[in-house]
Amino acid sequence: MSLVQIAEQRCCFSTLDAETVPALHTGQMARSLDVRIEIRDSLTQPSAWPPLSPGPGFILRVPADLRLDDLHQAIQTVMEWQDRHPYVFEVADREFGPRLDQDDDQEDQEPDAWAGEARTVTVAQAFAQAKSGFDYIYNFRDEARVRVTHVAVHDALIRTVTCISGADADGVNRRLRAAFREQASPQFPAGPDAPPDRQLLAQLTLAVLSLGSRPTRRGVREASKTLRVEILEGLEEAGLIETAPDRKSVALTDAGVAHATALLAQIKKL
Repeated sequence: MSLVQIAEQRCCFSTLDAETVPALHTGQMARSLDVRIEIRDSLTQPSAWPPLSPGPGFILRVPADLRLDDLHQAIQTVMEWQDRHPYVFEVADREFGPRLDQDDDQEDQEPDAWAGEARTVTVAQAFAQAKSGFDYIYNFRDEARVRVTHVAVHDALIRTVTCISGADADGVNRRLRAAFREQASPQFPAGPDAPPDRQLLAQLTLAVLSLGSRPTRRGVREASKTLRVEILEGLEEAGLIETAPDRKSVALTDAGVAHATALLAQIKKL
């Protein structure tokens, strides 16, 4: 299947709802692409940045429907940059990225070229519009320009970004795994990859916290924080509780109270 055919399976340049997609924003499983990212040029090289010398670059295997805002995060992770400056993707003379205010930190952005947010375009759609590749520009003042070209198309269905070629690929992949780790959610409070017994333990832990909680003057419910740390971390990551290092208790969020109430109601029906 060609890149154009892959892109045509999506609504080209349609806006996606960031609230309904997983951490990596790929939606359903997608065919994968090998893309090469390499420094094209840099006007200056701030001393705090890693070396920006042109070279063979890196080859990443990515989902075909990976959004450009996630590709931005992948490039930042691979290059070990700090994501402190504006960026755009130049795709066939159109720019996709965060739209800047007119007086935004004196950084320059061509208003006529801006076509939309990076999250509205997938990698496959970008290559369908710019078959020879497109550019990623980071830090408009001290411009670093990264060329993105496609190397191969695969039928393999993936949801992760991996480095398959480049300097210190193992280290790059460790950073990519950390950057794109799927987080816990109310549906999977122990984490998306945790086994069923861990999921149940996390759910019951929330119920126990709710049963043992008490209202406070701050308008939240608190419970004693004397449970397994990794379970508490998952519940906090899921937005169901809040913890503080200097306190021996945890606070249930509104979402946590609602989730626990619904869970307890189901338990009572057993």
